[in-house]
Amino acid sequence: MKNHKKGDKLYINLISGPDDIRPISKTPAGDASTDPFCVYAHKRHAVGSKIINNDGSETVCTAHNNGSWQNINSIE
Repeated sequence: MKNHKKGDKLYINLISGPDDIRPISKTPAGDASTDPFCVYAHKRHAVGSKIINNDGSETVCTAHNNGSWQNINSIE
């Protein structure tokens, strides 16, 4: 993604809804100006962040294409 804001720290998060975002990492996992990230609910999330979907499936933020959400069962 372009137009990264310098100084934006990225954290690995566990997400179960737009209003339920819990950080997994206590320290920043990266920086938005140099590291890939995914966007969910208008927020940046570090590679490794997971979304728990309503049906119980999981989607994970990957470095593929500089940050994309992928179904955990389809990652090779």
